This record gives sequence, C-alpha cells and structure tokens, in this order.
Amino acid sequence: MEQRSSRAAEPGTEAAQAWPMDVEKYRAAVDAYLTTSKGKPTPLSKAIAEIFEGGGKRLRPVIALLACEATSGSFEKALPIAAAFELAHSASLVQDDIIDESSTRHGEAATHKKFGAIRAILISDMMIFEIFSELAKYGDAGLPQRKLAKLASLIGDSAKLAAEGEFFEMGLAEKGSVTEEEYVKLAELKTGALFAAAAACGAVVGGATAKQVQSAYEFGRNLGVSFQVKDDILDIVGSEEATGKPLFKDLQNNASNLVLIHALASSDPYQKAAINSMIYKKYFAIQEVETLKHTLEQLGSISHANEVEKSYADKAKRALMAFPESEARMRLELLTEGLGSRIK
Repeated sequence: MEQRSSRAAEPGTEAAQAWPMDVEKYRAAVDAYLTTSKGKPTPLSKAIAEIFEGGGKRLRPVIALLACEATSGSFEKALPIAAAFELAHSASLVQDDIIDESSTRHGEAATHKKFGAIRAILISDMMIFEIFSELAKYGDAGLPQRKLAKLASLIGDSAKLAAEGEFFEMGLAEKGSVTEEEYVKLAELKTGALFAAAAACGAVVGGATAKQVQSAYEFGRNLGVSFQVKDDILDIVGSEEATGKPLFKDLQNNASNLVLIHALASSDPYQKAAINSMIYKKYFAIQEVETLKHTLEQLGSISHANEVEKSYADKAKRALMAFPESEARMRLELLTEGLGSRIK
C-alpha cells in the first residue's frame, strides 16, 4: 500500500510538478527542521539523518502545518508535531521494506540493505522513541495538559490503527480475495489514520474548536484513502521516476490494490487466471505488462479507481468547510487536487 514515500522532488521532475508551489514552502520548513542537528551526532543519529536527507513528500507533516495555519494563522508552532508524524511514517517505511523484502527505495538501497536488518530495526525504534521528545516540547512551551494529552492520544491511536491495518492486510493476503469494502477499511487504517491524526493534531496545536478538530480528522482520513487509491493506480500505470518504486509492486507482493480488486471481481475465468498468474512474480515480460494494462482498461478498472479516488478527495475538501476561508485552507484544497495530478 501507500506507505512508501518518494525521494525529494527536484525542480522540473514529475514529482515536483505534483506539488502546488504554495505548498512547497511547508515541505521545505519540515526538511529544515528535521535535518537541523540536535545534540552530539552518534552512528545511530547519523543513520536517521541520512534517511531524512534523502528527502520525501512530507505529506503528513505538511498537512499538520497547514491545519495549524488554517486555525491560527501561522504554522511554526506545529513543527514539533509535524516532525513526530514524519518520524512515525519513516519508521513504518523501514519496517515495510523489511517485511516486503524490498531491496531498494527511490532507486537507492533500502535501509536494511545499507545497514542490515538488525540495525534497521534499531533505526526504526529510535525514530519512534524520538516522537516522545517532539511531543515533550509542547510541555515546555506551555501547551495546556488536556491538549498535550489529545496530541499523545491522536498520534498513539493512529500508530495502533496503522499496525492493525498491517495485520489486517496479512489476513486478506492469506484469504486470497479482497472486497472493495475491505479495501476501504484497510486504506483507512494503514494510510487514512496517520493523515487524519496529522491534520487533527495540527488543528489542536493551532487552537481549533472540538468541531474543527473532528473536521480536520475527517479531512485527513478521506485524503488518506484518496491518496492510497492514487498510489494503487500509479503502481499499474505510473512510472518509477514519478513514484519512487517499481511498477506492479502490489501485484508482486499480493498486496491489496483497488485496480486489481475491481479487475478480479469483473473478469471472466480466463482474464482472472491471467491476472492471478502474475502474483508473486519477480519480473514481468514486456508483453505481460502490456496485456495486463489492456485487460484492466477493457474491464474499466482504472476508470473505476479514478472515480473512487475523486469521491474521497471531494469528501476531504467538504470537511475543510468547517474552517474559515484563508490561504491555508485554499492550500489544503490545492494539496488535495495537486496529489490527483499524479495520475492525470
């Protein structure tokens, strides 16, 4: 599933074009915060710094910053919680690569290939522990105890939901078939939970009302599902340069992908057998790839996924109506639309 970030976008690349320019400055602020040296360097901290210096979309932290600004007019106070979500996400990527036995990420060696599996686990652990240090900064800044507790609850619950999603996905893979309803539940757990909590935490730090915090949560949850569907489509029809990962990775890992779920539910026995024959294959012949894409187009599976993506993106934008009109709210809307440009 989505839980893979792309390498930092360079000007002029497809990945850079997916970002509205007004949003790029928030990603830059997160990068600067993450890569600022904190304390005396150690081999472990240097390994983590190397991961962050490799770049990434920074979607979750950017969402937190914008939700804070939409509430308070500025984003700076949300930088610690934004960093906390990037730490959580990056730790999950290290673990995902171990679980999936992925050898590369963004065209470079995966963390466990660079440092070994044991060191990679320690790196992911260290990033998780660092989350508490970022949250503690709000205690020092005088954030009310109930709000600090809300931040801890949101980020803790989102991490648990993401783990539940990983476990749920393993069960679906063993079952051998996935319904669209199960897919949506999985996307809400694995991707939507962290997006939702990031938006809600940004709103909390910005002083939002309880209703606005809930609306921010709904925005993030629906955006997360929308983003996951986009990622599924890109796994089939995208390019490695745009996504930062090889095509058909979901098919190789027998991971839930909405395009393939729709295709398997709509195909005749011959088409279904052809699709299933490609599961777990490490390499695909050019003819296999072209035949599969043609089959998916015939079945309307890519069009269906596009429609589902748009429906969740629209839900996300409607949730933003709880916030007053502002440049930050507009940027959240642009972010939702900009992510969609990856598949146009």
